[in-house]
Amino acid sequence: MPPQSNRNVRTRILEEAVRLFSEKGFDGTSIQLIADAVGIRKPSLLYHFKSKEKLREAVYERLMVHWKNELPKLLTENLTDKDRFASIITSLVKYFLKDIHRSRMSIREMLDRPEIVKEIVHDQLNPWIKLTCEYIEMGKQNGVVRPDVQAEGYIVHTIILVLGTVAVGNVLSGMFGTSRNAESQFLEELERMLRISLFEPKYLENLGGSDLDC
Repeated sequence: MPPQSNRNVRTRILEEAVRLFSEKGFDGTSIQLIADAVGIRKPSLLYHFKSKEKLREAVYERLMVHWKNELPKLLTENLTDKDRFASIITSLVKYFLKDIHRSRMSIREMLDRPEIVKEIVHDQLNPWIKLTCEYIEMGKQNGVVRPDVQAEGYIVHTIILVLGTVAVGNVLSGMFGTSRNAESQFLEELERMLRISLFEPKYLENLGGSDLDC
């Protein structure tokens, strides 16, 4: 096997850490277990991350950096209000759908370490969450967003629905058989629910179909 670059090794460590943290929890995952999953020795892992706590911090940072970069782009795109929010929802779903362990780890960490996660989210994403709330309020003033939408509550429920659908949707689909299109159908329904609860009915017909490619 050809030698891996330090960047590739670091990325693999972060990816395997997310997977194992989602499956076994932080306390149930050892440095050795992560090293074995990556295919490197424990000292090699500790070269990149000095401790399991530092590795967890890097996992959080990687997730936060993505959204600190993505949200500004989505919010400043030259789009109508309704298309901008549709773009945000689609981006949120696609990000967690790309690796379902991201959503499962996020849920597990929120349950196991709520205060730590709350602090990280507030410190890293609060300015952009506030700006998203302002866009929702502007949409209400422009007659695009339903007047009864509570911005903070909508954002919280959107995140909960996306994380939950991606994390356990394929498990709950067993209630309805094993349709190959079940995941796609569930995600399309999720988008429909989020759109219909946000926008005024007269604008819904112009939103178009889902941009997800499951």
